[in-house]
Amino acid sequence: MSYTNPQQSDFQTLFYRDFNFGSDPNNSVTPTDIANAFAKTNVNINPAIFPDQASYNLGYLYLSAHYLVLALRASSQGINGQWNWAQAGKSVGAVSETFQIPQRMIDNPELMYLTKTNYGVEYLIMILPVLTGQMFAVYGGTNP
Repeated sequence: MSYTNPQQSDFQTLFYRDFNFGSDPNNSVTPTDIANAFAKTNVNINPAIFPDQASYNLGYLYLSAHYLVLALRASSQGINGQWNWAQAGKSVGAVSETFQIPQRMIDNPELMYLTKTNYGVEYLIMILPVLTGQMFAVYGGTNP
């Protein structure tokens, strides 16, 4: 299947409430930030799992938003940042929060990576049905 990739304007339209778009990299998401997220998406998206252009666009944009958020987090942490991609819980003083991560995600680094942002989870929800297939046994024989 051959689909046309969405444009930056499509990204800005879908996520108009989520990000502050502008030209100042200190307080907004720039066109370069979006282009970089699109570049990562181009490498990691499989068009064959989408049934039509509209579904592909939505998946592409959610995966791009996932990469954008990870890049923004990394840039705000600088060289002191630590990758806590498999973290299942957090605590501060007497307050703690624990997440139940499904074993299927833990066993698959690619799926686990998508759980680090809400956008990645949205993308994951879109693709999980096509990642799971059904197997059927059929009775039959062969002729010599």
